[in-house]
Amino acid sequence: MEPFEEFSDLMELADMITERVGNPITIEDMNHHVVAYSTHGGAIDPVRIQTIMKRKVPEEVLIRFWKDGIIQALMHSDEPVRVPAVREVGLDNRVAISIRRGHEVFGYIWVQEAVRPLEEKDFAVLKRAARLALPRLLHRKDRHAKQEEKRNQFFWQLLSRGANSGEAVDIEKMAAQLRLTLPSVLVVLVWEARCSDEVWSDVQKELAYLLANLRDFFSFRYLPLWTFDGRQLIVLAGLDEWEQDQAENASKAFIHQLRKRLTRRFGGENMIAAYGEPVKDPGEIWISYQQALEVMQIKKALPDELEAVEGYHELGIYRLFPKLKQWNREMKYRNPKLERLLKYDQENQSNLLETLEAFLDNSGKVNQTANQLHIHPNTLGYRLKRIGEVGGIDLDDPNDHIMLFLDVKLRKYNP
Repeated sequence: MEPFEEFSDLMELADMITERVGNPITIEDMNHHVVAYSTHGGAIDPVRIQTIMKRKVPEEVLIRFWKDGIIQALMHSDEPVRVPAVREVGLDNRVAISIRRGHEVFGYIWVQEAVRPLEEKDFAVLKRAARLALPRLLHRKDRHAKQEEKRNQFFWQLLSRGANSGEAVDIEKMAAQLRLTLPSVLVVLVWEARCSDEVWSDVQKELAYLLANLRDFFSFRYLPLWTFDGRQLIVLAGLDEWEQDQAENASKAFIHQLRKRLTRRFGGENMIAAYGEPVKDPGEIWISYQQALEVMQIKKALPDELEAVEGYHELGIYRLFPKLKQWNREMKYRNPKLERLLKYDQENQSNLLETLEAFLDNSGKVNQTANQLHIHPNTLGYRLKRIGEVGGIDLDDPNDHIMLFLDVKLRKYNP
């Protein structure tokens, strides 16, 4: 094989690869933007034409590659990967290889088998070419990283109280400098992983790839900014003004899409997610963010009660819990009725407090409560009578109902 060490740029390298493998080449960065391509030769397919004209692989093609496991194979291997033709999207047979350093991917080389199928000797050419292309893509990645850092800093400004409505003009100016479009309606979503460090590393790469390359896969029209904070993914999503009523459905669909994809890829329920209320003023993005964080915190403290809750508006009375807990602590408040029940249960190995909580959760419906506790309604009736006697509780009093419900749940709420 004739060496090809000397080349002035990636366009020249692409032509040199074509000379050796006899097929047209494209070289892409890690987000599938075309950075170089060879002269054609052979019957090029519609995907290659679109990719070169738009300087990026069409999103419907990337989604298909993702569904077929092609992208995952490229992300986790330094060997060439055969890509079968997908006629419905205008794609002929291809071979691709990732340009990588260790486990990190910086780009890809794609070969359309327009003239002849590639052989084993051609794979050796591609592996050599991938190593030669790496320094150029590293340099490109450094420039890209600096731009991403500026966007990240801007996002954190929006997520903090510092970007208030009085600074809206500055926000617009900064967004314009970063070539960002902030849509009319904005929502902050927070997603948190529950997995080992090793798995999180792979999850983070997958999330970054999805958000950078498969925007049309998600329910939101706009995903202008996103960042990682420890094990949390924070996403700023947006809609046009006429779509504001769809914000809740879009938020739930977004979370469902992530959960489904990552569960299929990594197995198990490995995430907890939340979203804040939509806002129109970019200076109020921090409010939506704080609401999402509050949902996360309360869900973790009360997982059974709030298992299905994801949006801030769905918290209902539970959104008062952080302040109520703080107020109870400051006022040294206690509920003597609950204390009497708790003491009785401890001394008699009974479960009156558990029974009371189930009764309150079921809005005082006897049969429903008995079914949940797997006891006869008459047994429940006896326990409710003892609850009244031991705790001094009037279960027909609405005030007792409300206060007992709050205090039972607040007792469990330990963020």
